[in-house]
Amino acid sequence: MKLLEFANHEFINLITYKKDGTPVKTPVWVAEHENCLVITSSKSAGKVKRINNNGRATIYVTDRMGSSELSERIEVKASVIKDEELKQIALDKIIKKYGNMSKMFIRGSNENRAIIKIQEKE
Repeated sequence: MKLLEFANHEFINLITYKKDGTPVKTPVWVAEHENCLVITSSKSAGKVKRINNNGRATIYVTDRMGSSELSERIEVKASVIKDEELKQIALDKIIKKYGNMSKMFIRGSNENRAIIKIQEKE
């Protein structure tokens, strides 16, 4: 499965790795943006800290609960978008994809929101 094909699905599991290598999986919404994938999270979320520490991640298609592995896994590089304008553009892609459902979960200021960019591993 190619990276951008994941954007055709409602949920993916994002697996990030602790400093000791322990994997932590989280089901997330995903959208395509500029030949990458983007997801949104709270800035204080553990996955943001882990990505800032090493950027190593794995993704696969899952269900809403994150309990099913519905595709092959691929190793990816994850990073947190720092530029506020780029964050907003990426967030708009997520909101457009998820429509009214996104309005229930994505509200308030972007001040405490992180946008994670997922790209092919180099």
